[in-house]
Amino acid sequence: MEQQVLWKSLMMNGSIVMFWRQDVLERYMEKIRGEGFDIYLIDCESSDCLLELGKTLEFPDYYGKNLDAFNDCLSDIVPRNEGIVLFFKNFDKFNERDNDTAYSVLDIIQNNSWRLLVESQKVLMAFLHSNDPELHIQPVGALPVRWNNEEWLNRSRGV
Repeated sequence: MEQQVLWKSLMMNGSIVMFWRQDVLERYMEKIRGEGFDIYLIDCESSDCLLELGKTLEFPDYYGKNLDAFNDCLSDIVPRNEGIVLFFKNFDKFNERDNDTAYSVLDIIQNNSWRLLVESQKVLMAFLHSNDPELHIQPVGALPVRWNNEEWLNRSRGV
């Protein structure tokens, strides 16, 4: 019997996955890295997450640092290996500061994730670390944004 890979089990509910506990996040990151994923850290403590995304993903100089430019540049990315995980550390801070932009970034990632999977059989995911165990994000790409497999019950996050 074939062992199920982590990314497939996570993608069943979309490409955006939330994490609260650091130990759970680290375990998932180690496993997904072992499955051939490149992980890019975006620290949402930064006041300009779109700028931070462009720097981290090494977007070209013409990157306009707005949502349209983010979508355009993200759609040009082709992972070297199995896929890419965009790890948003302290995503709740970005969401508090600019809810509309934070949501739009996730929606763009979700849409590009499905396109990439269909076009090249490569995977694009986002792991959202939240210090707020009650963080709720509206569905993106018509899919819910859910907590990871170990923290989906409220009691797993101390709520």
